[in-house]
Amino acid sequence: MNKIVLLTCVLFLTGCGVKYPETANLKLMVPSQSVAVYTNSTVLVNGLDARENGEVLIYKVKDDPVVKVPSLNSPITVITDGLLDGMREQGLKVETTAPVRIDLELNQLLVTVSKSKSLYNFKAVSQITLKAMNDKNSFIKKYSRQDDRKSVLRPKITEIENMLNGQLSDIVTKILSDLDLRELITNR
Repeated sequence: MNKIVLLTCVLFLTGCGVKYPETANLKLMVPSQSVAVYTNSTVLVNGLDARENGEVLIYKVKDDPVVKVPSLNSPITVITDGLLDGMREQGLKVETTAPVRIDLELNQLLVTVSKSKSLYNFKAVSQITLKAMNDKNSFIKKYSRQDDRKSVLRPKITEIENMLNGQLSDIVTKILSDLDLRELITNR
């Protein structure tokens, strides 16, 4: 009888442990590009994930072990695909022999969740470097977003995903409306 009670207690306490997500789902929410910006222009877009580590979420909560959570899908692929979709909507064609080349470098993409005495702090940082070049000109721009939040409750994975997705969507939208990039593409 004591063994059954002991086993039940162990199973109950084991089930009460903190559950962390296994992956984070990245999905861009870029507004539709209804205005045709380009005619007869082609571009080649490449992406490189230059982050030191592959996780997009880290939990550093008190004395618990650090928990690192990767993305369900490749972040640079999500970003590049979102940018390409928007550029196609703007009238660009994608070709490997295009005179205009855009290189996206993902430098940072991370949410860090920590806990002070009574509050969870979660900080999201996203940074992408864009290198654009044609036969005559080139430029480099950095796009960065940061967000800091506090909560009494541990943030849900959906809230964290929304932070990351919002930052990445905002960066891609800024790239799509960048006047320097538009000029470089049309003045090849």
